Amino acid sequence: MARILIVDDEEMDRVLQRTILENAGHDLLFASDGEHALKLCREGSVELVVTDLAMPDFNGLRFIKELREDGIYLPLIALSGWAVDQLDLAREYGADITLAKPVSGPELLAAVETGLHLPSLPDRMDPWRRVRK
Repeated sequence: MARILIVDDEEMDRVLQRTILENAGHDLLFASDGEHALKLCREGSVELVVTDLAMPDFNGLRFIKELREDGIYLPLIALSGWAVDQLDLAREYGADITLAKPVSGPELLAAVETGLHLPSLPDRMDPWRRVRK
């Protein structure tokens, strides 16, 4: 199974996601803010990221933006209980999949499965990003 990074400042949400994903056989890493998550992603041992958007200081949107600006194109699932426009912004910044909270176990597992089967990095990169760099 995959090594997945869960990024969420809410312990209850991390516990719920941990239960669902560990029961499915995944190996998990955890970060409570975007700064720590970015460090873990830069180390290269993460296969997929599930991040909340609403976190103090270094929030999920900033994390997604900086991750993509660093050229790290891991499959990324963004979660939010906020308004739909936050999920739209997450997609603009580079989230592959967005889900509105609350997320059910089957919904999270389906998103993870989809994320893990995304095309390879060169096929996933936005051609406009390549031109702008």
